[in-house]
Amino acid sequence: MSGGRKLGLTTARQAVISVLAGAVVCWLMLLVVEAVGSYPPVVPWSVPITLVVLAVLVAIYGRVLPRRREQHRASPQESFAALGVGKAMVMTGAVLAGAHTVYVMRYLQLFDAPLPSQRVVQGGVTIVAALLLSGAGILLERACVIKDKDDEDHPASAEPV
Repeated sequence: MSGGRKLGLTTARQAVISVLAGAVVCWLMLLVVEAVGSYPPVVPWSVPITLVVLAVLVAIYGRVLPRRREQHRASPQESFAALGVGKAMVMTGAVLAGAHTVYVMRYLQLFDAPLPSQRVVQGGVTIVAALLLSGAGILLERACVIKDKDDEDHPASAEPV
């Protein structure tokens, strides 16, 4: 690890790059699947359900963490790990939202057929669930911010442990 680098809050640029990366990877995968004469699978309902459950759990933890820190029950290591988890949730949600947007857009024009409409509906629900996961990750990241006496925001990880 380099000496001056610290884990910080996810920037809008990082999130946009994650969305674009997910979109490009999905587009390439769809090209490959169609090139071999096959069809991509329909997104199972377990994917958006899992993402929503994970988003709820992350959001709850993001609400509880500041109180735990105030009561001195959260260690600096826990805050650092929470920041990492929050960042991972933002990026994962962004990648999945980008990928599923391409997936849905590919089959939106064929919405009248049963299987493509199922892909669009379940993919659309997955996009919403992925965005909820990113939002919960942002909340968790913000919960790791400690206000300085000068009212400057600093991630909890920026302080020496």
